[in-house]
Order: sequence, then structure tokens, then C-alpha cells
Amino acid sequence: MRDRSLVDLGVILCVVVLYFFLAVEVELAERLNSLTHIYENWQFDEIPLTLLVLSLGLVWFGWRRWRELNREMQIRGRVEAANRHTLAQNRRLARQVIQLQESERRHIARELHDEIGQCCVAIKVDAALIARDAKDQPATVLSNAAHISDTADHLQRVLRGMLTRLRPTGLDDLGLVSSLEVLTQGWQARHGIACDFSSQGALDALDEATTMTLYRSVQESLTNIAKHAHASRAEVSIAQTADASGAAQIRLSVADNGVGLPPQANPQGLGLVGMQERVSALGGQLSLSALPGGGLRVQVVLPVLPAEDAP
Repeated sequence: MRDRSLVDLGVILCVVVLYFFLAVEVELAERLNSLTHIYENWQFDEIPLTLLVLSLGLVWFGWRRWRELNREMQIRGRVEAANRHTLAQNRRLARQVIQLQESERRHIARELHDEIGQCCVAIKVDAALIARDAKDQPATVLSNAAHISDTADHLQRVLRGMLTRLRPTGLDDLGLVSSLEVLTQGWQARHGIACDFSSQGALDALDEATTMTLYRSVQESLTNIAKHAHASRAEVSIAQTADASGAAQIRLSVADNGVGLPPQANPQGLGLVGMQERVSALGGQLSLSALPGGGLRVQVVLPVLPAEDAP
């Protein structure tokens, strides 16, 4: 902006200097005086000085507007800086909220595993003891003992599913990439849908909020494919790239070859609202796009928080 103003000022000075030498060469003032003195009765000879005053007035007007614009730009710069600072704070707070949420989930999962899991084991042991000591009892006693043991097994399966939803198994120990590999392989085995997984870049050193958001996004997307897509193949890819400014970002893509997203589909029913809230809280973007020949792609782009800003 400043360089452009200096260039414009230089152009104006050059034009003024050229005009001066041209006026000297052709004696412009004398010519104008000879042309206008015959119109003295109408005061036409005052027009050149009037135009000069008008020019000076326009210069003053432009200078005032330039000062006002400069003040407005300074104010806008301060407001934008304050907005950037506020946005950065909001993102840090959002990451802290997600971390607290995951910490609470981890605590609940540990309590469920330690308390209810042990109770299930105790119930199975008691049922086995009842069945062992009830050989001379009516058959209904043995049947009830077996039913208690089966109920304990069912409760353990439900508990394992709850623990997986509360806190992904092995995420803390294995890292994001290995956990996603386990997730996609297990999903493929359960639903009989081929699932290809690929990763690129350093992804295991991300902060917990980003890691959990990426994992939950893949988890929710695969659940939607199994429930709604009627697909025979899915692809999950995640990579660390750079945006146009060179800042690091994580790009996640989950695609399928199913029926796509019907026009009347309700995104809230697909769990996309929760994904959108998580991604937006971290300053990222969530997008859906139809694929040629059918299918849907869910894409998540998250900025990588600098180490000094990590909560």
C-alpha cells in the first residue's frame, strides 16, 4: 500500500515537471492571457486561478480522506489482531474442553472396567460354583446357573462395546495410525465390507484433541457406511499436508462406493452434527461430496496446533 502510494506520488511529480517545461516552451500563460483578456467583461480571465484553487482544494480533500483511511486501516488492523487472538483462545479452550471430556470418558471407562467387569467375573464364578454344587438338585437349578453365566457373558460383551465407545482400545499405547488400522480391520471383519487404509506423514505426535477428533470422525463415518451406504468397499486415508500459506494441516478422507447421500437425508440422523461441532471447535472444516458413479466422500481438514500453543 505504501509502495504504491510512493509510485503514484512520483508519477504526479513527473507530470508536474513535464507540464512546467512544456508551459515554458510554449509560453502557455501568455497565450491564455491573450485569449481571455478579451472576455474581461465576463471575468473569464479569472478561470485559470479559480481552477488552481480548485486543484489545491482537491489536494486538501484527498489528503484528509487519506488520513481518515489510514486511521480506519489502523483500527481495522487492531480489530483483526484482537479477533485472531480471540479465535486462537477459543480454539485452545475448545481443545481443553475435548481433552477434559476424553479424560472423563477415560475415567468412566476405567471405573466400568474395574467395577462392573470384576462383578461380571464374580457372577460367572458364582454361577459355576452353583452348577458344580447342584448336581443332585433339580434340573432347573442347573438351567438357572447356566442362564446366569450366559447373562454375565452378555453383560461383558455389552461392557466391552461401551468401553470401546468411551475410549478407543489401545489409542494411548498404539498411537493414531495403528489405532485406525485396528479400527478399519475390525470394521471390515464385522461388516464384510472391504476397507483400505492409508496414512502419510507424522500423525502420532498430534495433541489429544486433534487425535480424538480424527478417530471419532473415522469411527462415525464407517458406522454411517455400514448402516446407510449399501457399499461393497470403503477407503480411509489420512495425511499431514500444508495449506496455501505453508501451515501444517491434517487431511482425512473416508469414501465409499455406495448409494451416496439421498436428497431427503437428514444429516443430524447421520451423526454429522457432532462431527461438525468437534471439527469446527478446532478450527477445521468438514465437507461432504458425491463421487462419480455413486458413493460419498467425507473429508475433514484440521490445522495442526503449533507446539508452543498446545494446551
